[in-house]
Amino acid sequence: MGMKVEIPKDERKLKRQIEALEWLLAHDQDDLSREIHRKALEDSRKAIRALEKRN
Repeated sequence: MGMKVEIPKDERKLKRQIEALEWLLAHDQDDLSREIHRKALEDSRKAIRALEKRN
């Protein structure tokens, strides 16, 4: 899937995005939504780990 996730630069916003994606993933009804949210969550978690390494 050729999708790019917009990653917030602010750590607080990024953490809130991760929380929202986790909630969405738990409540998704269809495979497409589940796949989109899973990929967005994966990319967001990578970004938060990179941010935490820099700090």
